[in-house]
Amino acid sequence: MAETNSAWDMVTPMLLFSCFCLLVGDVLFGYDTGSFGGILANPGFINQFGQYSSITQEYSIDSLHTSLLSSLAFIGKFIGCLVAGPVIERFGHRVVFYALSIISIIGVIIEITAAGTVSGSGRLVQFIIGRIIVYISIGLVEVDVTTYQCEIVPANFRGLVIVSLQLFLNSGAVIASAVNKGFSTSSDSVGWKTVTGIQFIFPVLIICFTILIPDSPRWLLSKDRNEDAILALRRLRPKEDSENGNCEREIMAIRQALQEHIHKGPWVDLLRGDNFRRTMIVLVYYFFQQTTGQAFFSTYQTTFYKSNGFASQAFTYPIISSCLGVLAVIPAMYMVDKLGRRESLFITFFFQALWMFLLAGLGGENHKTSTAKNAIVASFMLYAFSYSLGGASIPYLLGTEIPNASVREKTQALGTSWNVIWAFVTNFIIPYMIDAIHFQVGWIFGGISLLALVYTFFTLPETKGCDLEELDAVFATPFNPFRPKDGQDQSTTRKDLESPSAGGLRKANHMD
Repeated sequence: MAETNSAWDMVTPMLLFSCFCLLVGDVLFGYDTGSFGGILANPGFINQFGQYSSITQEYSIDSLHTSLLSSLAFIGKFIGCLVAGPVIERFGHRVVFYALSIISIIGVIIEITAAGTVSGSGRLVQFIIGRIIVYISIGLVEVDVTTYQCEIVPANFRGLVIVSLQLFLNSGAVIASAVNKGFSTSSDSVGWKTVTGIQFIFPVLIICFTILIPDSPRWLLSKDRNEDAILALRRLRPKEDSENGNCEREIMAIRQALQEHIHKGPWVDLLRGDNFRRTMIVLVYYFFQQTTGQAFFSTYQTTFYKSNGFASQAFTYPIISSCLGVLAVIPAMYMVDKLGRRESLFITFFFQALWMFLLAGLGGENHKTSTAKNAIVASFMLYAFSYSLGGASIPYLLGTEIPNASVREKTQALGTSWNVIWAFVTNFIIPYMIDAIHFQVGWIFGGISLLALVYTFFTLPETKGCDLEELDAVFATPFNPFRPKDGQDQSTTRKDLESPSAGGLRKANHMD
């Protein structure tokens, strides 16, 4: 049996490049989410698309239209996520990368051209359509990048690679916050058009990067293209593995381990046997990703600051929060493979609840001292840090590694589509919640975070360090959180490792 650190011996420049280059797509998602929060508060955007009030003698966008602008875009993301699985299965990851880039470019053009010539003449419907189209590409990104990474990266640092998507998401948010700050006082259309137009950069980079990377060897195996799978693997593996036949043995070992699961299954397979349990776990964590308060701070923090006595710093505080989110991903990338998925989620959900409860408690005071106001801002920022420790990114990891190989893309597609539904719901209702109960929304989001912690304890087995093929054995038996070190994980996986197929997989230094 190979040493546990043998996966690191397979790291090559092409493997690293293939793992990380397309995360520029997640920069697009982070940038769009972060930038739109600032656009909603941008004077030029408000003058273009708002309604004029004779009482206040200024333009404004009411809660209904704010909700529509924020939430309707998720229709596109839902479409992108749902179709991503079948399209990837049929055409492969690389074709989908090209397609989503073209879709993104078209959407941005539609958004920018929605501007009118004078105040109040902006075509709001056209702008929303553009956002919907952009979000189709974002939905495709979420499924395509994570499933591609999961299938080419060694198990020892699968968590690190996939969790790193949050680093790129947050980096996009940092860029967006800085750009928003630069155009925060722009009263014409140049400011918000510039913020929106920067999104052209990301799909162009994706097209350039996709030319250079290989197809997933596992996807090629699902198409019975064994020779192509070997050639793709040779591009990802060290030169000596190509020369001594290790790539051929690895492909054969993976095919043997997968056996009847080598080909893709129908949608109904998501509900059959232990796939049902695995599918439900994925769906529940995507639900928690959206309902523990992330939209509150990512999309609405600027407008929330402006309406609650922090207007002078409303564009500055989000930059600090975004930077903290980036910093949090660095320990998260280490924790997820060192401590494991369960421990990481315990930490992130506990602190998410803590800061939301603190926000709600302090915000409920009628006469806030300067110390209380500073603590409220700190709670916002510390929530962003805690969310990025695992609550934001681990659902993507679980959505790619937990499903069986035959339904991996479909499970991730269904999970992210379910995620989008809740993103739509939260983005639509949060403006009304803020208007109605203000800081008390923290009690709701904090309570859901505690629920997520309890769910993790009772239902989620530890999957760190397990090969994708080994996880079939992990989920073959019920999970018992009171069994020392998860006995099912230790015993069934050990038996699986002793089987001929798994042994061959280990000896071949397989790609997962």
